[in-house]
Amino acid sequence: MNIENFKKTRIKKGLTQKQIADILKVKRGTYANWECGNDLIPIKQIHNLSNFYKLSIDYLLGLNTNNKVIIINKNELNLKQISTNLKYIRKKAKLSQKNFAESININQSTWWAYENGKTLITTHTLIAIYNKYGYSIDYILNNS
Repeated sequence: MNIENFKKTRIKKGLTQKQIADILKVKRGTYANWECGNDLIPIKQIHNLSNFYKLSIDYLLGLNTNNKVIIINKNELNLKQISTNLKYIRKKAKLSQKNFAESININQSTWWAYENGKTLITTHTLIAIYNKYGYSIDYILNNS
């Protein structure tokens, strides 16, 4: 993951870390740690940042520099749609929940919770799916 686009986009828009932190309702230091790559930004926050900039999550996380623009601005993450997309990805890979979870280094109960819309998937897990199976985070989150 390459988070250089966080800083580049913020500077291009003429904004400070403090201004972005205020928009995301976090402390400047928290945002600075995300921008510097010291901490992984939570999926709700990267979604909010994506909506604010009207840029794809994949682009902001440096996963796909060709997919910059979001056509539809999504206000909220939809757990039901995310779970449907996760189940589709697993079935397309022709793997059981256990085998899929193992393939991305999480436990089966965690995957079950994601796939059944009980818990919002983490940024770390989304990146693992992208790296292993090539599915766009924007696709998984229904963000485009």
